[in-house]
Amino acid sequence: MLKKSLSLCLTVLLALVWLAPGARALEAPHIDAKGAIVGEVTTGSIIYELNADTQLYPASTTKIMTAILALENCEPYDVITVSKSALDGLADQGSSIMLKEGEKMAFMDMLKYLLVSSGNDAANALAEHVSGSVSAFVELMNKKAQELGCTNTHFSNPHGLHDDNHYTTARDLLKIAEYAMRNETFAEIVMIDRTQLAATNMRDQQTISSTNHLISRWRSRDYYYEGAIGIKTGSTTPAGLCLVSGVRSGDLTYITVVLGASKLEDGTMGSFTETIKLLDYAKKGFSVQPLATAADPVAEAEVALGRDADAVTLIPARGVTALLPVDFDTKDVVMDCRVQPDVKAPVEKGDVLGTVTYYYNGHEYDTVDLVAAASIKRSTWLYIVDTIVSIFSSTLFKVVIGLLVLTVLVVILIAAVARRGRRRRSRQYRGRRRR
Repeated sequence: MLKKSLSLCLTVLLALVWLAPGARALEAPHIDAKGAIVGEVTTGSIIYELNADTQLYPASTTKIMTAILALENCEPYDVITVSKSALDGLADQGSSIMLKEGEKMAFMDMLKYLLVSSGNDAANALAEHVSGSVSAFVELMNKKAQELGCTNTHFSNPHGLHDDNHYTTARDLLKIAEYAMRNETFAEIVMIDRTQLAATNMRDQQTISSTNHLISRWRSRDYYYEGAIGIKTGSTTPAGLCLVSGVRSGDLTYITVVLGASKLEDGTMGSFTETIKLLDYAKKGFSVQPLATAADPVAEAEVALGRDADAVTLIPARGVTALLPVDFDTKDVVMDCRVQPDVKAPVEKGDVLGTVTYYYNGHEYDTVDLVAAASIKRSTWLYIVDTIVSIFSSTLFKVVIGLLVLTVLVVILIAAVARRGRRRRSRQYRGRRRR
């Protein structure tokens, strides 16, 4: 008897590798900030978010975008000349003003000053060098943000000093940071804890140290984090404390964004403490694990005209792995199977007969083809019967039969009319003879 459902997923537990004894996921941390997110670069997974799409002020994390555009539009041997306009309005704001009007600095040193010690004047100088003016560079920043898929970001300057119309989100900033870290030069610079800038026409050699305490012990030893990979700090009074950072854990790379953290009365800097919570959560609470294997039977498809079977088991065409909590439970996997209807033999092992989408904790992970686990040969007798039935039930057959019936009716009608005509003529003839 044929199975009644063509797309019923079998109630089976996925045959997965058992987790190491005692492995437990960390509880998601409470993050004291206005917005935050954690993403893993290799898998593209988001494992934590807090108000990730809320528009917030990025402060000096803006300089990630400034550095991207500088790297993409300048040559390593370029020399940046500092103009008066690049310094205007900065004396009373933000990071130290180290540059002087007319000073000439090598591009790579200017980039280090921008990213390592967060020079606002470096941001303006680079902007003018790339685009001729800060305003033109800002247009380039917003264009690049759109190209990277940032839907809630608008830049008003290249340094991040406060402007009501200068905002982003944790999610958008994650996209910008992930893109920036693909650039080897950028990734190398944001890992520098202390470096020396070459002498310029207006100063001797100068040593600068990173504002990111996760990678540098020069300014504070309280927040150093083994394995941290940068990336950029930021702070203004309206923005609060901000930090984009990350860590490598085996083959995985996590990027974190914390926006709008606070500085406590005892001097504790929330941007670092909250980032450390997120880095610990990512490293200790997640790993890449098998979500499904290619041997798992997950559905059945009815098969018509089969010689020895009227259904075939379907299995995934390939296994599926995903970044999952270390205490991942296979019982929580949800499978959405879409099986092809009206399957007819012959069926060859490996034929694609549907798809299965895997969900865990409401998140869609992957969609995989479902393939036949075995071959089914066709019954010649059933095929002949099916062919006859198909012919008789086809639209063409019905049209032909309809035309034949119509033709017969027309012929009968014509014959009837002809007979009536002959009878009429016969009566008329007999009438004339009687007279």
